[in-house]
Amino acid sequence: MSLELQRLTVGYRRQPVFRALTLPAIEPGSLVAVVGPNAVGKSTLLKGIAGLLHASGQVRLNGQALHELAPAQRVTQLGYLPQPLPQAVPLVAYETVFSACRAARNGESRAATERAIEAVFDTLGIRQLALRQLAEMSGGQRQMVGLAQVLVRRPPLMLLDEPTSALDLHWQLNVLEAVRTATRERAAIALVASHDLNLALRFCDRVLVLSPGGRAEMGAPEAVLTPALLARTYGIEARIERCSRGHPIVLADRPLAR
Repeated sequence: MSLELQRLTVGYRRQPVFRALTLPAIEPGSLVAVVGPNAVGKSTLLKGIAGLLHASGQVRLNGQALHELAPAQRVTQLGYLPQPLPQAVPLVAYETVFSACRAARNGESRAATERAIEAVFDTLGIRQLALRQLAEMSGGQRQMVGLAQVLVRRPPLMLLDEPTSALDLHWQLNVLEAVRTATRERAAIALVASHDLNLALRFCDRVLVLSPGGRAEMGAPEAVLTPALLARTYGIEARIERCSRGHPIVLADRPLAR
């Protein structure tokens, strides 16, 4: 199973953000960071793939055009986590995750659904939130519940828009480890929009760098995130070095004149 984007054009009100965007096929088991400066189109691209914005061109998952799927089929194939946090409603976390699972896997027994929910809550470390109302939670806790709604459905394609934006360092690492594990164990594909280049380098197999003007470059993190690309895309002078554990890190030295 692979994800293919061919000549994808997507945007808002006759203002395309991307025109005829074509990317190399993304293979199963891949965790791809979608990075780039503010307002470059990270959320727009994920929404276009998810079918939430009008788009032309082709988005194919395992050879199947996603836009041709009925809504009931689409919900089984992809899980989308939007950037806005889940609303602070008076439902308990378990209810919201249970509903998400049943919507995508309605042929599954209740016992199997309950086991899947417990496993996801344990993986994310949020079992203590199961019977708490979302209205009583912090933004970061609601974000974790939103991610649980995606993971419990076990879709072959996950589109996660800034899934760590409301989280501290401990939970950022926990979330990305959980997403990477789910992606590899199920041979799924995950696209994760992020502003944190070092988290991208630490956890992701590939990086998709979006630049102003609808340009895009995708490949292995260390091959793509070069000083020249960082200067061109972010307007910074930066270096790629390695930490004491051997992981590559981006060190930003100074902004460049624009």
